[in-house]
Amino acid sequence: MPSLIIRNADWIVTQNQERDVLRNSSIFIRDGIIREIGKTGSSSADVEIDAKGKIVLPGLINAHTHLSMTLFRGFADDMQLQDWLQKKIWPLEAKLTDEACYLGALLGSAEMIMSGTTSFVDMYFHMEHVAKAVAESGLRGFLSYGVIDLFDPAKAKSEQDNTRKFFDYVQKLDNSRIKFALGPHAPYTCSAEMLLWAKNFAEKNRAILHIHIAETRREQADFQKQHGMRVVEYLDKIGALSKNMLAAHCVWLTKSEVGLLAKAGVGVAHCPVSNMKLASGGVAPLPEMFESGIAVGLGTDGASSNNTLDMFETMKVCALLHKAHRWDPTILNAQKTLDLATIEGARALGVEDEIGSVEVGKRADIILLNSKAPNLAPLHGKDTVISDMVYSASSANVDTTIVDGHVLMQNREIRTFSLEKTLSETQEMALRLVGA
Repeated sequence: MPSLIIRNADWIVTQNQERDVLRNSSIFIRDGIIREIGKTGSSSADVEIDAKGKIVLPGLINAHTHLSMTLFRGFADDMQLQDWLQKKIWPLEAKLTDEACYLGALLGSAEMIMSGTTSFVDMYFHMEHVAKAVAESGLRGFLSYGVIDLFDPAKAKSEQDNTRKFFDYVQKLDNSRIKFALGPHAPYTCSAEMLLWAKNFAEKNRAILHIHIAETRREQADFQKQHGMRVVEYLDKIGALSKNMLAAHCVWLTKSEVGLLAKAGVGVAHCPVSNMKLASGGVAPLPEMFESGIAVGLGTDGASSNNTLDMFETMKVCALLHKAHRWDPTILNAQKTLDLATIEGARALGVEDEIGSVEVGKRADIILLNSKAPNLAPLHGKDTVISDMVYSASSANVDTTIVDGHVLMQNREIRTFSLEKTLSETQEMALRLVGA
């Protein structure tokens, strides 16, 4: 693996414990690991990047998405959830093939590379082919097959077999950037037996347990009617909560439920854009989660319900949503918001010792933003760079994306696969799926 030096960056937003912002500094990388940060003026490397006029950040972490659903972007908007699922999404998903999910995942990978995301957590179908696309792209993925047993023992066995098959596939792939995750879809689509099986499998194999929880008010009302308790209370009662769990959404929670998640060590993936688009009326109780010590990351959800995989957009929407909801402009400041997309997202995934910040000894997952852009001018100094990243920056500012010390994109040009070919093939596939 070639060594790499990022030389003379105008700013390095480290996201280390002290949240240091460095001026006119360089980063030396060898074997995919950050070895030096500072002036490093005499260091030489196989590959050099001139970062003059650039802002360096840790790569952003998308804690919840469905990558191949890029194929459904814009197809079914402005609809009620049940109509959206039953009339549009489920009929299309029934037509999905290995090729379709591969192409959709490659398109999603392109979007994430170009918008500064370096790591993501995914749940969907045909996951061997999603993994193939992710391996080709160079991104870091935590991939889960979406398990739905609908309380049918025969289907449950089939879903467990599919999960084991995907686990074996990832093990044989032997790619350090691609990690297996468990993917029980939700407590309303998976039996108690399945949820407990998934918990045990995740803990045995030290894998993320990726699940949707409390996304809508209807979900809570149905659990109250069927079980006499709320969703998280139910999961606690059956023993399904786990420190391996990454719970997406968590919109409709009481303070008591937040406490149960915290006690179990559950991480949360907050998806403000898709939650607002769904118009469920709830806002995830982030301040209470922070107070209880829950690790919270940010996610985009899938491109069929967002409609982008742009984490810069998600950061800004997240901050504004909570300010408006709590009538308090200080409730979620820029630094905390950036934390959610970087080091706190890594903590929610249990990988904060490896990624999420620009520090010596960590994996070199790094992005460079072009600061010579109207929307980032003027820069007043290091005290405002963080605010600029959350409130002013956009995906269009991302110039370079690096994962594990490999340059995936430079000067806005993806290096690992053909963007032009991917766009053409996904367009054709999408039209075939909808019968156009």
